[in-house]
Amino acid sequence: MMKSDFFSGLAENNRELLLKVPMSDIHNHSTKGCRRSWLAEQLNMVLPDPPEKFDGLSGMQEWFTREIKPYCTGKEGIILRWEGAFAEAKRNHIVRLAMNFGVTEIDLVGGMEPFRKMIDGFHQKHCPDTVFEPEITYISLCNVEEETERMDQFVSDGYFRSIDVCGGENLRPIEDFLPLYRKAEQFHLIKKMHVGESGPAEDVRKAVEILGLDEVHHGIRAADSKDVMRFLAENKIQLNVCPSSNVMLGYARSFKDHPIKVLYESGVNVTINTDDLLIFDSSIENEYLLLYRAGVLSAEQLNEIRLLGNRPRSRSI
Repeated sequence: MMKSDFFSGLAENNRELLLKVPMSDIHNHSTKGCRRSWLAEQLNMVLPDPPEKFDGLSGMQEWFTREIKPYCTGKEGIILRWEGAFAEAKRNHIVRLAMNFGVTEIDLVGGMEPFRKMIDGFHQKHCPDTVFEPEITYISLCNVEEETERMDQFVSDGYFRSIDVCGGENLRPIEDFLPLYRKAEQFHLIKKMHVGESGPAEDVRKAVEILGLDEVHHGIRAADSKDVMRFLAENKIQLNVCPSSNVMLGYARSFKDHPIKVLYESGVNVTINTDDLLIFDSSIENEYLLLYRAGVLSAEQLNEIRLLGNRPRSRSI
């Protein structure tokens, strides 16, 4: 029945059918993971629509800081947006949710104990049947030595399942992050990184080889190199792709030309995700619809991708 609903939902452009189908969202930034309409309702105000295109990552951040963040800032604003991300998981029948949290946000709410209690409360309130995989995230320009030194306080209890670095590519050499990832290995975290969205294909291979990544967030520029795609396929490195994000930031020309087609047909494992729902305004069922309607992938191919994303993976050993 679920498979039939998925195929019918795509063919008929029927969102209600698609919302009944189990899907995953495993590239999700927690403070931007809620629907804009949900947040507007909580704030009792109208929030502006995003532009059709942003001027890259910096343009996106500038728009968010100017148009959205002032109305939900500080500790209370972050907590509200966190809850909205779980409310979206309920609305969208998300069966597997990997959501990242920055250490500065955890510090802001008082550390791991109140943070964990709060997040577990939202999980149980909104989507208790969703497999939830918290991801600890560091910013590219963080103090690597300092954050490595204090990582134990965040990950020693086993709450986090994975680690990520985001916030801009090529701001420092990939090698600089080795201490963070070596420490993460001690706690058997799944290793991920934002790489290969704006940077070249070879950066994807380099990050995997140097840091021992299990998955890559974005990684779409790997499609520019047959050698890199072969490397990813042979090593079963998964790319967690976010089509609307790529298109709106200008890293993919259009949905029709999105690199996910080349990646998938080259044997690279890919998943489809939202990235920053609050900004890009495209929930997970809409991502599948956009790709299908653009003729990028068939319903059968999209269903294979959906099923791959729904399967939890083991921690690194």
